[in-house]
Amino acid sequence: MKLPPVLREGFTTGSAATAAAVAAFRARRGGVTPDAVTLLLPGGGQLTVPVATAEPGRAVVIKDGGDDPDVTSGAAVVVTLREPPFAADPRDYVEPCGAGVLTLRGGVGVGVVTRPGLAVPVGHWAINPGPRRMLRENLRAAGFGSDPEALLVEISVPKGVELAAETLNPTLGICGGISILGNSGIVRPYSHAAYAATICWQLRQLGVERRAVAALVTGNRSAAAIQRDYPDLAETQIVRIGDYIQVAVRAAARAGLRRLIIGCMAGKLFKYACGLGNTHAHRTRQELARLREFVAELPPGAAPERCSGMSELAAAIGPEAFRRVVIELVPAAKRALRNWGPELELEFAVYDETGERIE
Repeated sequence: MKLPPVLREGFTTGSAATAAAVAAFRARRGGVTPDAVTLLLPGGGQLTVPVATAEPGRAVVIKDGGDDPDVTSGAAVVVTLREPPFAADPRDYVEPCGAGVLTLRGGVGVGVVTRPGLAVPVGHWAINPGPRRMLRENLRAAGFGSDPEALLVEISVPKGVELAAETLNPTLGICGGISILGNSGIVRPYSHAAYAATICWQLRQLGVERRAVAALVTGNRSAAAIQRDYPDLAETQIVRIGDYIQVAVRAAARAGLRRLIIGCMAGKLFKYACGLGNTHAHRTRQELARLREFVAELPPGAAPERCSGMSELAAAIGPEAFRRVVIELVPAAKRALRNWGPELELEFAVYDETGERIE
C-alpha cells in the first residue's frame, strides 16, 4: 500500500509571538541574540522556531505555516518588551508569571474582539488563551519572574490589517488585524489535498486491521476530548480529518468500518447539517439563518441572522438553550453524512471551546 506524501508541519502565530518574546528577553537580559528559540509546548514536547532578528527588547519571527495554506504564513511577528512605567490600556491582559507580572498587549496588525462568543472577552486584544499561556510559561523558563518585576509584551504584525481581510475575522467581530492563535503551538496541514490522501490511507489501514470503529476529529481539542471520553479507542483509531468530512466518511465506508464517532465543535456540526463536504472557513461560512431548517423552535431571543457563528449564538442564548439547539442539529447532521456512508452507524460527540461535552 503506497503511503501518501508527508506534509511539512509549521508553527502558529502564538508560537511565533512566544519565540520572539523569549528572544527579545534573552537579548535584553543576557546580551545574547539567538537565531532560534526552543519552546516548551502546551501539550508537552518542544519546538524550535527560527528567529529572524533579535536585539535587546525586540525580536522578529517569520510565521511559517508549513504546507498548510495559511494566509499568515510568511508574515513578520514582532515583539517589543518594555519595563514600567507604561500607560495602562483596558484591552490588555495583566497576568502573573512567577513572582512577576506580564502585561500582554496587541500592537499594529493585531485585532480587538468586538462581539461575544469567542475565547477572548469583548474589548480585549485577539490574543487567545493558549498563546498567552505559552508566553507566560516560556518567559518563566527563560528567567522572568524569578524576582518581583513587571514587563510589557507588545505583539505586532505589520501586515496584519491586510491579512485579516482574507480571514473570517471581520465577520466574527475581530477588528483591526489578525488573531494570535494556537492551542498546540504547531500547525498541522489539514486543508491540503495530500492531507485528504492521508485520511483515506489511515481509514483503509483500520479496515485492513479489521477495526470496526473510528473516531473522526477536526483538530487537537476534539482529539484530546475524544481520547478522554472514549479511552478504549487506540490512538490509530482517532483520525484527524480537519475539514474533509465527506472524504473521511466515504473512505470509512469503503474500508468496511461499521461505526464512526464524529468529534467536533458546534460550528462544524452546523456545517455538517447543511451538507457541506468541505468545511474550510475560506470555502464555507456559517449561514446561521439556515438553523430554522433544522431546529423546530429556536429559543426566545435567538436571532441567528445577526450572529457571526455558533459561538456568538451560544453567548447570546446561554448554555442550556444552546445545548437544545445542538441536540436538534445532530439528526440533521447524521442525515447529511449518511449520503456519503449509508451503512455506517454514526455517533456525534460535540464539544465547546474548553473541551467540555455539549452532546
